[in-house]
Amino acid sequence: MTARLRLKSRLDAGQAAGGLFMSIPAPEIVEIAAAAQFDYVLIDLEHTLIDGAALEHMLAAADRAGVSALVRVPDASSERILQCLDAGAAGIVMPRVSTPAQADEGVRRARHAPRGCRGLNAGRLGRYGACDLASMPARLNGETLVIAMIEDPAGLEAASGIAGLDGIDGLLFGAADYSQAIGLPWQTSAPAVTAAGSVVARACRAAGIHAFAIPRADADVPRLLAEGVRGFIAANDRGLLRRALSDADRAWRASAGPA
Repeated sequence: MTARLRLKSRLDAGQAAGGLFMSIPAPEIVEIAAAAQFDYVLIDLEHTLIDGAALEHMLAAADRAGVSALVRVPDASSERILQCLDAGAAGIVMPRVSTPAQADEGVRRARHAPRGCRGLNAGRLGRYGACDLASMPARLNGETLVIAMIEDPAGLEAASGIAGLDGIDGLLFGAADYSQAIGLPWQTSAPAVTAAGSVVARACRAAGIHAFAIPRADADVPRLLAEGVRGFIAANDRGLLRRALSDADRAWRASAGPA
């Protein structure tokens, strides 16, 4: 099993998988995540300025370290979908998907014919031509994960239709943006937000696809598992770094005493 297939293999087997959300363009963090036993990383291109060269280094680090790498692209119609997948990403995550038509646009860009329009390329995934190129499109269609994020009431209403779309492998509930969309910014544990996440999980179960979630507390995990979630985004690099630095700063100041 290659690193790129680690996440899909676990999910297809009904096993839980833990991921690190990444906003810092550092291959070393990918390697540290692997050493910490994460199953995958999710590299964010929506809210960051991570460029192509940095992304390639991060994807290569994931391959070396044995973890899968998903990439959250800017949107479902992004030209970067093709580039991310050709560079070796295990799959893409599409933000702000509110309709099946939007999801279908992303699927078409991520899949080779006959389902999609992804162009042929004998690059990294084709070992630069040293493989059976004729069989590669069908193989990649079966290996690539395409995940849609549900982040607003329109997307929630359309969740069943999006989940049932041919070529969609999973849904990820974006609790933060959903909370904002219903007038409760950052209240990710509000009952209305939690209930919406449950609707997304049910849509995944009904369609037979994978459910992803971002636990806000350790106590959320058993509930999410019971709802069928198996893809967990367990931490984010910036938050971990800030908390660790804050703890270190408080520790030395406490030992030093009053200034």
